[in-house]
Amino acid sequence: MNEPSPCDVLIRGRIITMDTDRRVLSDGWVAVTDGAIVGVGTGPAPYQPRETWGGDDHLVMPGLVNTHTHLVQGCIRSMAEGTRFQERLFGFYYPMTGACDEERSYWSAMTPTLDLLRSGVTTTTDDHFTHANKRSMDGVLRALTDAGIRARAARLLVNDPLAVPEELREDIETALSETDRLAAAYDSDTMSVTASTIGITYVSESDLRALYKWTLDNDKQFDIHAPSMMDGAYLKDVRGWAGGSFEWLHSEGMLDKHVIGIHAQNIRPGEAELLARAGASVSLVPDMELILGMVTFDSRRYLDAGVTVGLGLDGPVVSYGHNFWLGMRSYLMAQRIGDSARKLVRGDKGHFGDELLFGSAEEALELGTIGGARALGLGDRIGSLEVGKEADLLVIDLSTEPTAAPDGALLANLVWSGGPAPDSIDRVVVRGRTVMRRGQPVQVDLKEAVRRANEVQRELFQETGCDSFLRRGSTWQWS
Repeated sequence: MNEPSPCDVLIRGRIITMDTDRRVLSDGWVAVTDGAIVGVGTGPAPYQPRETWGGDDHLVMPGLVNTHTHLVQGCIRSMAEGTRFQERLFGFYYPMTGACDEERSYWSAMTPTLDLLRSGVTTTTDDHFTHANKRSMDGVLRALTDAGIRARAARLLVNDPLAVPEELREDIETALSETDRLAAAYDSDTMSVTASTIGITYVSESDLRALYKWTLDNDKQFDIHAPSMMDGAYLKDVRGWAGGSFEWLHSEGMLDKHVIGIHAQNIRPGEAELLARAGASVSLVPDMELILGMVTFDSRRYLDAGVTVGLGLDGPVVSYGHNFWLGMRSYLMAQRIGDSARKLVRGDKGHFGDELLFGSAEEALELGTIGGARALGLGDRIGSLEVGKEADLLVIDLSTEPTAAPDGALLANLVWSGGPAPDSIDRVVVRGRTVMRRGQPVQVDLKEAVRRANEVQRELFQETGCDSFLRRGSTWQWS
C-alpha cells in the first residue's frame, strides 16, 4: 500500500472545480503545496496534510475575478447619486482623487479592496488615472499588496485638453517612465503593472500608439474603455471617424490578444466578431449599468461570437458596493432587462411567463471565475481548481449560511441572494495563503481601514469644497 504524499493543506467539501467538464465533487478534496494545487479528487485523499480545512458542510470553489475597477474612488464612494456624468467628473472626481497623495490613496483604496476580499474576490484589476501626485498610484498598489489580493493594475495616461483638466495632464515620456518605475517596484507573482489610458479620446493618437507599444514590448495587457463616454462625439467630431471604437483600434493596428475592452456596450454590428478574430477580451460592467439606469446592456453578442468575457464592478463612485456576487446577479438582471427593452423597441408580442429568460447562476459563476481569469490572460494560472494551477479559492461554511438552504438549488441560491455573508466565507485564499477569515482581513486592521477612509474623505471635502455634491436631490433634513 502506497504511503500518503505530504501536502501543506487538504481542503474538504463540495468542490466546484470550474474545470473543462465543470465537475462538482460532492465528497471532494483539494490538496495544496507551496501555493499550488497538487491534487483534486473524491473520497479518501492520498495525502498527509499539515493542515486540514473545510469539511462536510463546506463549499470549495475558485476565487472570484473582478476585471475592472478604480480603487482610488473609495474616497468618493456613492457620490454619483443625483449627478450627471460631466458634472461629477469635473466637479468632484478629478478634484478629490487628484488631491490624493500616496497615503490618502492607500486608505481610499483599502476599503473597496477589503470589500472585494470579503465577498470572495481573489483577483482584481485597478485603473488609475489621476496623477497630480506621482506617488498616488503607489498608495493603491501598497493597499493591494498589504491586503494580499492578486491584482493587475493599469497606470492610465490622460492628456486630451477636451477631456482632462490641465493639472492632471501628463506627457507620454513621464507616463511611461512612471509606469516603468511602478512595474519595477511592484511586479510580483501576484501583481502586474501595465500602461494604458481611459479611452481612445482621452489622449493624443501618437500617445495612444506609444502606450499600446509599451504593452507589446512588455507582454502586458492593454486595458481601454471602449467605447468610452466621450468616444461618441469626439471620435466623429474631433477625429473624423464615423465608425465604432473597436473598428478604429483595428484600423490602427491596435486590436489583438493584449487588448481588454472595458464596458464594451453600444457597439456596432460586426465589432464583436472583430474582437473574436483578434483574440481580444472584454470586461462587462453590469452592476454600474443597472445603477445608472442603462437598459442597453448586451452580453449575448460577445458570447455568441466567441469573445472571452469577464465581469467587473467599476469604481465605487458608480458601483457603490464592491460585493462581486451582486455583480454576477446584475449580469443576469441587466441582460434580461436589456432583452426586454429590445423586444419592446422591436414591437415583439408575447404572453408574460411564456418566455425562457436569459442566463443562469452557473453561467454567471463561469464568467466571474474562469471567464475573468481568461479575460486577464491568467486562465492557465487561476480561475479553476485543477492540478498545476495556483490555489486561489474560497472555503464557504454552508452550515452558517441561511440563504444557501435548502441547498437543492445551491448555486442559484448564492448568486441570486447576493452571495454568502462575509462571516460565512471561512477562508479567502490567494496562492495558498489565507488573506480573509470570516469577514476579517488577516493582514489589515479592518476598523483602522474604515476610520482612516472616513478621515481622508473629510480632509478632501475641507480642501476641495466638494461636499456640496453630497446628497444631491435628498429631501431629508440632515443636521
